[in-house]
Amino acid sequence: MQAPEMNAYINNKGDARMSNSSISSRGLLVILALVLFIVIILILIAYHFRPPAALIMTTGSEGGSYAAWGERYRQVLARKGIHITLLPSTGSVENLNRLGDGSFHVDAGFVQDGTTPLSDAHNLVSLGAISYAPLWVFYRSQETFYDVSELGGKRIAIGPEGSGVRKLAIDLLTATNIATPPTMLFDISGVAAGRDLLAGKLDAVMITWTEDNALIKELLYAPDIKLMNFRQAEAYTRIIPALSHVVLPKGILDLSKKMPSEDVHLLAATTNLIVRKDLHPAVVYLLLEAAIEIHSNAGWVNKQGEFPSPKGLSIPSSIYAERFYKSGRPLLLDYLPFGLAAFVDRTLLFLVPAAIILIPIIRSLPWLYSWRHRRKFLRWYRELKNLEMEIVQNSRPEDTPGYREKLDRIEAGIISISVPLAFLDEAYKLQQHVNLIRVKLIRLSHQ
Repeated sequence: MQAPEMNAYINNKGDARMSNSSISSRGLLVILALVLFIVIILILIAYHFRPPAALIMTTGSEGGSYAAWGERYRQVLARKGIHITLLPSTGSVENLNRLGDGSFHVDAGFVQDGTTPLSDAHNLVSLGAISYAPLWVFYRSQETFYDVSELGGKRIAIGPEGSGVRKLAIDLLTATNIATPPTMLFDISGVAAGRDLLAGKLDAVMITWTEDNALIKELLYAPDIKLMNFRQAEAYTRIIPALSHVVLPKGILDLSKKMPSEDVHLLAATTNLIVRKDLHPAVVYLLLEAAIEIHSNAGWVNKQGEFPSPKGLSIPSSIYAERFYKSGRPLLLDYLPFGLAAFVDRTLLFLVPAAIILIPIIRSLPWLYSWRHRRKFLRWYRELKNLEMEIVQNSRPEDTPGYREKLDRIEAGIISISVPLAFLDEAYKLQQHVNLIRVKLIRLSHQ
């Protein structure tokens, strides 16, 4: 390459370096602006998805197990700074209707398994089964009954409209063909029904409360009241899958007096803690921890640690509950405020699959960057190769001026290429090829 041409080439490359330096500065500003924008967006997202300071829970009738559990949850979450407002209800069916009604703001509630078809719970998720709710069938009679079919023609309290026990009672009475007259069914709540049974105004009551309820204990010890021992309990669980067969062990009420005197076979519905699908994950973890504190102890019909559990759910399980039962609560909750920890945990949950997609793309970026700049030289390599082939095939001295003109155009194109400093060696190599062909043209012109 001649000195003037080389100087021009170097000057052009110097301009390219200055241009690249300028581009780099602008790129740095763009990157900083982008990082700042992302940080602001993350802050806004964190603020938008911050944990609520209050929660509304639909429970059950006064004096019932759901109402008692609601009070326990209120006390436990109050220690974490979450205020729970408790809404009494007639029971499981009303709780489910409230949770599924977008115009009725309720965040969580207790729902008996089998209360609703799966298709009716599209916006709800379960945090797990929290307890058995035994079906206590208390009756007044000189005879001993072993099946609800023997209550035909009796006065039976089946619970108020909207309660889970009423639906269960109707299912059982219908299955045994005694749901119609002369059997008399009364929509009376548990406490009132228990009082009427003790007073002789009813022949039987059906209640699905836990054994720690005061009315249940009173009826168990009442001298004129009997508890039905289901001889066909296992058969009922096959006909009504939402039911479980549980046993009230011999002597569980009083070991010294051997009360009851034999194992009592009962049917039990499983109660689930249900929340709206969009409930903040930090609150979900707090509710799960509260569930362990409240429901993990042994009871009359369940063993230690049997509840809470993800088993036997007719409503889809929360993804956070599934992770909780498999690996416990997020480790970050031990070191960060629970709202921030849940936000980070939630972010990581989405970043992991995103990283699986992005990592191969990121790894290919250097190759793409290199190809983007090297492709600028491909055109001139191609034209230089074609010119060389043309010279070899038509090596006549009179064609030299035309060949030189084409070579000058190729060289001018090479000099005009703007690339980062790391790719200047490609330009120098290409210029060396130009010089080799120029030498061939000099030799050809002297022939």
